[in-house]
Amino acid sequence: MWTTAKLQSIQVPEDKTKVTMTDPETRGLVYEVRPAGRSFYLRYTFEGRQRTIPLGPFPTLSIKDARKKAEELKRKVLMGSDPLGEKHQKTHSPTVREFFNTVYLPYSKNQHRDPFGNQSLFMRHLEPRFGSKRMNEISKLMIRTWINDLLAKGYSASFINRILVLMGNLYTIANDLDVEGVPLRSELRIKLLRVVQKHTTHLSSEEVQRLALALEESGNLRLKYIVSFLLMTGARRSEALNAKWEHINYSSKTWLVPLAKSGQPRHVYLSDAAITVLERLRAEVFTDHNNPYIFPNPSTGRPYKCLHAAWKLVRTAAGLPDLRLHDLRHSYASTLVNNGVSLYDVQKLLGHNSIKTTQRYAHLSSEHLFKSVAVADGTYGKALGITPSDQMVVIDG
Repeated sequence: MWTTAKLQSIQVPEDKTKVTMTDPETRGLVYEVRPAGRSFYLRYTFEGRQRTIPLGPFPTLSIKDARKKAEELKRKVLMGSDPLGEKHQKTHSPTVREFFNTVYLPYSKNQHRDPFGNQSLFMRHLEPRFGSKRMNEISKLMIRTWINDLLAKGYSASFINRILVLMGNLYTIANDLDVEGVPLRSELRIKLLRVVQKHTTHLSSEEVQRLALALEESGNLRLKYIVSFLLMTGARRSEALNAKWEHINYSSKTWLVPLAKSGQPRHVYLSDAAITVLERLRAEVFTDHNNPYIFPNPSTGRPYKCLHAAWKLVRTAAGLPDLRLHDLRHSYASTLVNNGVSLYDVQKLLGHNSIKTTQRYAHLSSEHLFKSVAVADGTYGKALGITPSDQMVVIDG
């Protein structure tokens, strides 16, 4: 009969490396004593092979708890599971940090326009919470709790969705590569949060004039050309800042973006005004014609990493303190839609993969349609004797 005192009294003889005892009450439960310590094990047979799985150290794990744990594992064996195999699979699953650094990041650098943006998202929001955990340890509850914590910190739903997309992509790539021990992405049920679409920005001519005056006073001589180019093309900020002269085709009036947000190249059609912006910039005395970039930082010769300080001064001086550089893209699209350009054309000009992304401007196209239907008033309305000035008189009784 096993007792705590009896198990503690057993010592390893000098001529042996260990002493083992089987439990008289629980079949397969083994107590092992080595010079380094004392532990419980379970021996069982699975698919014709004898297996041994450690249960825990004694006396941290009591006799009672060791018997209970052994019975639970034996029950799993009877149900067709292999406890040791499951444990082996679990320990062979990579940690989230290991997988991101060794597999995802090299992949992202070849596929994505801005891999360093994903790296920043990972380091700031994913790694602190999940970096040390194995990919098969993360549960739906963990993810839901994490989302709630991000919301409590004030992060927007759209920003949280960016992090969730990155999280989901880790599992998608791991599944595609059949990485051992990584569960299917579908098992985590990563669902994006519902985003309430904000009203799109539409700068008026008067606001653009104020902006132009403020840009002329800016200490950053290139900023007025950057802003003008963004307004004339609807390009993303990163696309413009990384633009090179060699990618401008003056004969076809197109600009090649080698790696767009989608991970694919795209062509931007340049208006006469956009071409003029480039020609004027080219003629500036400060333009370095040996530099391949169109809008380089004069201090580094490389693309700007940040324009926040200079842009903040300009937008404040223009009386537009909340205007973002990205809003110039929205304003470009809004102007097109307000002037009758179809959403399909706007989709192509902005480089949206899906028309759903362009749908945010649908309310603007409705306004244009109302103006369009008014055209019929001048023809059919007049012929019918109905004019906008006519009043419908309702006679009571």
